[in-house]
Amino acid sequence: MAMRCEERRLASRKIVLHYRRIGSRRKVVTIDELERKAREQAVIENLKPACLCNKIRKGTVLKAIQAGAKTFDQVSKRTGVGTGPCGGRRCGSMVRGMLGEPVVSCNECGWPVLAGNSPQVCPRCEYAKQES
Repeated sequence: MAMRCEERRLASRKIVLHYRRIGSRRKVVTIDELERKAREQAVIENLKPACLCNKIRKGTVLKAIQAGAKTFDQVSKRTGVGTGPCGGRRCGSMVRGMLGEPVVSCNECGWPVLAGNSPQVCPRCEYAKQES
């Protein structure tokens, strides 16, 4: 009964989204806390590399897509992704996945691989093997 009163009191201030169990304790998770965590995760995702050759990050590619780029060539012209020594073999599948094409993750490194490819060969792992 006390928990319900607490829930109503906090909910009236519109800050409680739900309770989360942490071990034997319950923790109140606020909207502000969840928004902060979501923003932090978005920043981390945007800082991850998309094109390893040219050091272009996912956030840069995402901005190009939001600005109207619909194909890999359009994204490449706007950002320079896919113009490095690998010719887009490593970053092409990731960018195409960001454009909405179906992708699956590589079992070895987690890099996106186009789902339509019959041999599911990761371009990143294949390129690394060629380099060594």
